[in-house]
Amino acid sequence: MIDVRGFYQNLPRLETKRLVLRPLTLADAPDVFVYASDPKVTDFLFWGPHEALQETEEYLTAVLRQYETGEDGPWGIALRETDKIIGNIHLMDMDAKHCKAEVGFVLARAYHNQGIMTEALKKVLKFALGELGLNRVDGFCAVENLASGAVMRNAGMTREGRLREYLFQNGAFRDFDVYSKLANSS
Repeated sequence: MIDVRGFYQNLPRLETKRLVLRPLTLADAPDVFVYASDPKVTDFLFWGPHEALQETEEYLTAVLRQYETGEDGPWGIALRETDKIIGNIHLMDMDAKHCKAEVGFVLARAYHNQGIMTEALKKVLKFALGELGLNRVDGFCAVENLASGAVMRNAGMTREGRLREYLFQNGAFRDFDVYSKLANSS
């Protein structure tokens, strides 16, 4: 059985050609603030844009507590050459009994349309469905979030269907598409 607590307490470092996926630190606050404060980047997220750097520091403090207790925690997406954080990717709602989890991601606008998030997601899926031993990874996105749907498809996930008025987001119920990748399809 997967040790969920141990996984988050020892979030592994993953590397791709251009990226390093690593635990976030408080020193990453200025980099995280760049995308966390951008209303166009946060439009489809469940938290609004950060108004001040202090809000980002509070978020990172909470993430560090989650790592410590093994409750949860995202990878920061860093550029390999500079270690600058440009987004994050999160394997969340991990269920050891059913060997499944959900993935979510966010990327600074300056790095959109460069294949960066697809590269990060492919690495996380390979790790999750291989070394970690999950059977299934789900991803959800608002129907209007065409870019996230494209990232999931490009990373090898399959669209399974549409969940009508699935979640209340930004003042309205939104339809969401559900994607998945299975271990036996990787």
